Amino acid sequence: MPVYTFTTRNRGLGLLAGLVIVGAGVALLMLGVALLAGLALVGGVVGLGIMGYRMLRGRPAAPIDRAPSASGLDPSLEVFADPLTIDSTDARSSGPNEDPHRIGPA
Repeated sequence: MPVYTFTTRNRGLGLLAGLVIVGAGVALLMLGVALLAGLALVGGVVGLGIMGYRMLRGRPAAPIDRAPSASGLDPSLEVFADPLTIDSTDARSSGPNEDPHRIGPA
């Protein structure tokens, strides 16, 4: 397996190369943070603009349907399923390991 190394006879040049690599990483990290901050700022400005437009037009922030019968659904007609119970007197359930179709050694 080939092993790649970076060697230099000058200790200062090696230190400088390491600092350049670390600096490039920090620069990329700061660029990512700046892009995320810009995205949040643009989203806030667009959101405030939409809210201001709705306020000037006299519309509510979110239209609310005040008529409960508009959907045609009646909560009093809701049907619930009967709860399932496990009956231990069932002929098939003689025990947890007594299943004839069990996979594994007999």
